[in-house]
Amino acid sequence: MAFKIKAADQKRIDAAFGELTAQRSTLEESVRVFNEAVAAARAKLEPDVEAYNEKVDAARGMLDDVHRELEDEFDDRSANWQNGDKGIATKEWIDSISALAEELTEAALDVFPESLEFEDVIGDDPAEGYNELDKEAPGAE
Repeated sequence: MAFKIKAADQKRIDAAFGELTAQRSTLEESVRVFNEAVAAARAKLEPDVEAYNEKVDAARGMLDDVHRELEDEFDDRSANWQNGDKGIATKEWIDSISALAEELTEAALDVFPESLEFEDVIGDDPAEGYNELDKEAPGAE
């Protein structure tokens, strides 16, 4: 007797893979709709991100200007004053303005996917593997 998939099992397997194929098509359509929504949301988001980043750049520039002016004033003071308690505290405060400028973070869209690739969501079509499966074991009599 040869090892092979019984007719009743074949029908059950065919039905299961038929359901998988149908659901796979539904899921593929859902991924397409999702990608359209992501593209529309990204199109709305991009100008706002760009505008925000322009404001970040402007704020950084302004803070850098203020920092430079304060450093110039600090440098105009005597070495004794600079190395004294008030000078050291003032230098730390001036440096905190520079640090604040460095902490300003631009918005980034690269944390969001451009779109989903259907195969990445679901993998290869299992029906292809099933269709390539021999229904009978070779030489296993």
